[in-house]
Amino acid sequence: MADEWWFWLGIIALVVVVTILGALTYSGLFRSIVVVTGKSPVPNIVVAYKYARGSYSNAGKLFGEVVGISSAVKCIAVYYDSPKKVEAAKLRCIVGAVLAEGHEEVDKPLETKFKKHGFKITEFPHVPAVVKTTFPYRNTISAILAVLKVYPAMNKYIEEKHLHAQIMVEICDDVTTHYFIPLSDEDKFYVPETAGGERAEPTH
Repeated sequence: MADEWWFWLGIIALVVVVTILGALTYSGLFRSIVVVTGKSPVPNIVVAYKYARGSYSNAGKLFGEVVGISSAVKCIAVYYDSPKKVEAAKLRCIVGAVLAEGHEEVDKPLETKFKKHGFKITEFPHVPAVVKTTFPYRNTISAILAVLKVYPAMNKYIEEKHLHAQIMVEICDDVTTHYFIPLSDEDKFYVPETAGGERAEPTH
């Protein structure tokens, strides 16, 4: 009887381990991070955003607010300061939604909806030179894994290439998050709330 009990306990443990490993694999645990220099992954964009100051861990609430207004839009975040060089209370970022790309017309009712929730509207340019990579976005675990895998890989690339990193941009659709650091025109990603577009400490 005892042997049978241990047998079934072992089966259950194996199933749990396989399930967890499968979930982590699906979320991107074993995904290789390939960092390259090239053009921005998006054209010029129109963005509805909210500015935030404080720990970047609080950005999740703003992402939730964006999705609550419209689950069909791409989410965007711009992080202006390095957590390694700026204390948490002074970190600056914006979180919002991409309302239009390239020559697309802005959905005016959607724009109005975001404005009613306190979002502001701005535009960001297409950048000819960025450091970039991608990571799958499938669930909350993916977002956590991205922090652990993407940022160290991009920081290493920047240091090895002796590049100047100013800000980090994230754009997320239903399946993929695009990460890029502008190597030019970075000043055009600052919103008025960032003290008149003052330069941040490098993000790496």
